[in-house]
Amino acid sequence: MEDTIYTALKKRIETFTQLSEAEWHDFSSKWRVKKFAKDEFVLKAGQVEGYFYFVFEGCHRLFGDRDGEEINVGFSYNNEFSGVYDSFLAQQPSEAYLQSISESVTLRISYDDLMQQFDKYKSIERWGRKFNAEMLILMAKRQVESRSYSAEEKYTRLMNQSPHIFQIVPLKHLASYLGMTPETLSRLRKKVK
Repeated sequence: MEDTIYTALKKRIETFTQLSEAEWHDFSSKWRVKKFAKDEFVLKAGQVEGYFYFVFEGCHRLFGDRDGEEINVGFSYNNEFSGVYDSFLAQQPSEAYLQSISESVTLRISYDDLMQQFDKYKSIERWGRKFNAEMLILMAKRQVESRSYSAEEKYTRLMNQSPHIFQIVPLKHLASYLGMTPETLSRLRKKVK
């Protein structure tokens, strides 16, 4: 499996930039396999995120806590990157939680190793820049969606963009992510087919 997980990481990185064999050999040697049990916290609020993750199998959820209510803000699943990016990049305590909502197999790289690789290889720095740009675009779209779309529009967009998420993520977490109650989400699922 280890060869497969590194191949998946390389394939995902190469959607942003190409790496030479020497660059890939050095870069991939910095990533380590890390497994998480279902419901295990990857990071809790107040901790500093020391790693950047690639989810090979499983699903992570990013959420905040507002007066005891969990507010889901994002999910990372197979062949996607994961982490608490603001805490990781600023090396400051996180205000959010990152939790594995299923058993997951990841690769992770430490903050120091990633920064050294950015300094060492222009292609890896390019990957980081393009990845960060992709995240900013997704965050901007998510902000518009969450503030200006109806519940039905949010549900329909999620169904069209990521239909598989309904097989992976419990409905209570999806409802929170969409800014609605689980009951509203259930009604929408029956109404919109």
